[in-house]
Amino acid sequence: MSMDRFAARLNRMLLMVPLILREEGASIEELCRALGVDRKELMADLDTLWLCGLPSYTPLDLIDRRIEGDRVYLSMADYFSRPLTVTRQEALTLLVAGRTLIGAGFFEEEGPLASALEKVEGMLTEEQKGDVEDIARRIEVELDSYPGKWWKEIENGIGSGHNIILEYYSYSRDTVSEREVEPFSLVWSRGHWYLMAWCHLAEDMRLFRLDRIKSVAPTEHQVTRSAGGEFYVPELVGEYRPGRRAHHVKLRFFGREGRRLAEEWPAAEFTDNADGSVAVEFRTRNLKWLSSYLMKFGDRFKVESPEELKVMLRDRVTELLEVYGQDGP
Repeated sequence: MSMDRFAARLNRMLLMVPLILREEGASIEELCRALGVDRKELMADLDTLWLCGLPSYTPLDLIDRRIEGDRVYLSMADYFSRPLTVTRQEALTLLVAGRTLIGAGFFEEEGPLASALEKVEGMLTEEQKGDVEDIARRIEVELDSYPGKWWKEIENGIGSGHNIILEYYSYSRDTVSEREVEPFSLVWSRGHWYLMAWCHLAEDMRLFRLDRIKSVAPTEHQVTRSAGGEFYVPELVGEYRPGRRAHHVKLRFFGREGRRLAEEWPAAEFTDNADGSVAVEFRTRNLKWLSSYLMKFGDRFKVESPEELKVMLRDRVTELLEVYGQDGP
């Protein structure tokens, strides 16, 4: 998704909530007309809105949307049902961040965010307002891990349907390689931007973290794969969906596997320890699948939490040893 489309969607999401948040809700036709989108795009926005809320993203922390017939209704999370009160320091922070994002082009100058900031600004003295304007002018905003020098080249490849050549640093192998890829889309996950593409070197779909891309070059080669047929976001081990219990998993890997997993689990957080081990931390709702996956690493890792995962792994090892007629752990 381009930066212009990204900013337009954020503005629609802000405008959408007050339009729907009425006792009678809002009709799909009315929303499409007010927001300037078709039904398909509106439904995609509503699906995203349904995932908005506060940590730890349980049903009580999320905005709930329901569709009855041709009308859409919203129920706000408990937190949002109470009037928001902020300190003057918090108001300053909100204003600086908000005005900076507007100045960077992510939100419209006369849009919903600007209207909300006007209300926040009413809490400040004239001197504080001047400080906000001065600070906001000094800040340059760029989404982390989305280097401006590459995004146009990548978007050109996606938009024109042409392959691009990446010079890419592989964290798992600690090497830089050149590869031709068929670019499909840009994906944002856990604070980083990724290019989702078919890699001709790996002969498979891959996620390339943008801050590890060293260079991008265009080609005359047309993409040969259908995004509609092959484009998908893989079931990441760090996946979490509302309404399902999320387990906070902490692992420690003693070999290079920990680094290799950084390519497979972009939703996880990795820390290189002084002893050469790699700490891995993420949330997942599927411990059963994870326990099966971890079996292939033998004794080259340790589960630090949760206890439930330790028990599942111990039981699986015991079952396998019984099959081979050996004593359990």
